[in-house]
Amino acid sequence: MRCRWALPALLASVLLAPVANAQEMPALAIQARIVEVLEREALYRDKVDWQAIRTRLQSATADPAQTWQQVRDAIAVSSGGHGRWLPPTHPLLQSSSSRGSVAATPAPSATQRTHEPGAMQQRTAQQRDMDTVGRRIGWMTVGAFSGSGPGDSAAWQRTSLAFAGTLQTAIRSKDQAERCGWVVDLRGNGGGNMWPMLLGLAPLLEEADGHPPRVGAFTTADSERSWSLHDGAVWQEQKKMLDAGAAEYRLRHPGAPVAVLLGPRTASSGEATALAFRGRATTRSFGQPTAGLSTGNRTERLPDGSALLVTGNVMVDRNGQGDGRKIAPDVVVGEGEDAAAAARDWLLAQPACAASAR
Repeated sequence: MRCRWALPALLASVLLAPVANAQEMPALAIQARIVEVLEREALYRDKVDWQAIRTRLQSATADPAQTWQQVRDAIAVSSGGHGRWLPPTHPLLQSSSSRGSVAATPAPSATQRTHEPGAMQQRTAQQRDMDTVGRRIGWMTVGAFSGSGPGDSAAWQRTSLAFAGTLQTAIRSKDQAERCGWVVDLRGNGGGNMWPMLLGLAPLLEEADGHPPRVGAFTTADSERSWSLHDGAVWQEQKKMLDAGAAEYRLRHPGAPVAVLLGPRTASSGEATALAFRGRATTRSFGQPTAGLSTGNRTERLPDGSALLVTGNVMVDRNGQGDGRKIAPDVVVGEGEDAAAAARDWLLAQPACAASAR
């Protein structure tokens, strides 16, 4: 019987031989390494004919330019479209050569704001939505974030804390006025890294009783790694992922109702943030189903300096519910209809808003 975990002969021969320059490692060897990792760990690995791919890679006539397409297809299928291969020149790989892990696929934008064409129209639409919900409701837009450097680096910590701090500062500022409810707009959040998003939104994720909430988890067939918020930090199990320390803010009225806006551009870490709110008391989501990338990646560094984002687990909410696919909002609002108005009407009907109106 063939051992499933055995390295292909091509890969083994390359790794056992001394390599003067990792950048010169043959492309077929890197492809074989990718196949080996995906077959062992990828979430949807059973959907790929790995033997057929290995046979092609080991063929005497194998052309790396042609086999790359097969490997990319294997990455796409075995990850459900979430994983990817990053070449050595990718910006996210320039600051470190060590292995690390990421919560989700890096997004193209590292900040909340966009400078692409149409940004002015997006800001105008957001202002219109804010006007729709009115001044009694706090509006928070949370965009994509990828930061810089690996997850444990000082550079990543600085940019991540700055992102989270910007969110908490905005919440603090808006909370100085009398707010009876909140909107969290994730419709444009294409993902990146989830930890700064969760830490930044910690004041809104807190329950009314003040108990440190478990807000979700990564799950596999035989393990679970919970996400939680307590002591001014966001945690994965017992590991502190990001720490705001004394800068943590608490709402004047903890547990205030929250409406979460979702859409087809809500992806990856944006979906993790959506799941963090699901199951929270007095919380409801509105809009359209998300992108369907509610799965987690880790980074496998390869000998040539490139990296493979391996999709190996499923994101679930605080109650353990989640399947890695699209997240359906509690209230589906058709395309072209006003999700902000639906959120406003629900918020204003909640006891907190009804009481403050009297």
